[in-house]
Amino acid sequence: MALGVPLDSLLAIDVGNTHIKLGLRQDGQWSHEWRMSTDVRRTADEYRQPLKGFLAEAGFDVVDNVVLASVVPLLTPAFVRVGEALSEGKVLEVSPPGYGMEVSYAPPDSLGADRFANALAAFALVQRAVVVVDVGTTTTVDAVSATGRFMGGAIAPGPHFMAQALAEGTARLPMIPPSLTQLTDATLGGATHEAIQVGVAQTLVGSVDRLVRRTWRLLGAECPVVLTGGWGARLAPHLDFPVEVVPRLTLEGLAICADHVLGRSRLAPAAKGGG
Repeated sequence: MALGVPLDSLLAIDVGNTHIKLGLRQDGQWSHEWRMSTDVRRTADEYRQPLKGFLAEAGFDVVDNVVLASVVPLLTPAFVRVGEALSEGKVLEVSPPGYGMEVSYAPPDSLGADRFANALAAFALVQRAVVVVDVGTTTTVDAVSATGRFMGGAIAPGPHFMAQALAEGTARLPMIPPSLTQLTDATLGGATHEAIQVGVAQTLVGSVDRLVRRTWRLLGAECPVVLTGGWGARLAPHLDFPVEVVPRLTLEGLAICADHVLGRSRLAPAAKGGG
């Protein structure tokens, strides 16, 4: 869906399973960011009011354009309606492939819009082959080739899902919030709650390490690793290889999609594809 006017102001909306992230971009720079809890029971009207409040906080009644990525199908129509109410133009709902990046995924539109946006932003950042790691509700490790093609990846449970599975699938294990605080290779759990935290934390670190190294082998090089998601900054110190932590990676990818529609692609020429 085409956008209406040049991007003087852009509201990017990332609807995730646990949280909804929003970013306001003015003249190419991010000026405000907000976060809300995801609730599929809320209506478009119930979401529109807080979003109007966010924009008012930034000094806006409406923005020029809205770009949307949603992995929650029940909420996608609601946020299209919200975006239309808060924008001078049409809402760009991102769905792969396109926007300058080809996709090796079957079918292409089954690739989550957030993973696709992350891949776009990571490739635009490094302009070479890259591994993209997003740790939140789920843990995803994705590969982008040197020519800018999304090659596929891996999906695993995030830390909260792991802890929740232990609590719900056993009779005596409690729900213990996961934590990476003071985690070392020498850490042993001296009590049940500590053992759960150690197990979940070491599983997270070990799985990301293994998946990244496996992806390097498949790509044929130890290329850069870009890390994002709610757990990204907490995970980075525990990995044995360099990473670049980019907290707003998904929002940046959405902005790249909007720029591409307006003919302002930020990807290297080899990566340009349909849009």
